[in-house]
Amino acid sequence: MSGESGSLSPIEAVGKKVSAISDGSKVISAGRAVSARTGEFVRKSYCYRWLTKEPDPEVIIIDLRETYAVGPFIALMDRLIPHIKDAWRHSKVGPVTRRVFERVASDVFDPLSETQGYELAVAVLTPPEPPEETRTGDDESESTKDNSS
Repeated sequence: MSGESGSLSPIEAVGKKVSAISDGSKVISAGRAVSARTGEFVRKSYCYRWLTKEPDPEVIIIDLRETYAVGPFIALMDRLIPHIKDAWRHSKVGPVTRRVFERVASDVFDPLSETQGYELAVAVLTPPEPPEETRTGDDESESTKDNSS
């Protein structure tokens, strides 16, 4: 045993020891089984198959930069955005806008004042109440019968 460990480097000897210990461990073998089953489950899942499938040869990819309609607009934006970002950083409007945004965010979206913002959002986004009288198919047919008589 000492002859074998003498010919192995210290790292290899530790690796062999760890392998010998882990091979007999029920916890590690159960972990390996769970890992293998989970890997099999993931590989058979629809999402994994969709992400790893070969591209469809009939799919046509259009680079919008090469089109006459959108290409010039994208080229213009590519040229202007760096200048706009630089001007925004060095302008006086940028810091003022940032402070206003932070103030509005802290006043409206702050958890302490959440109820006011929540009530406003609910009031704006709630659909109108349905009419009180709801007609059924039988009621409509009776009303049309009355009108036709």
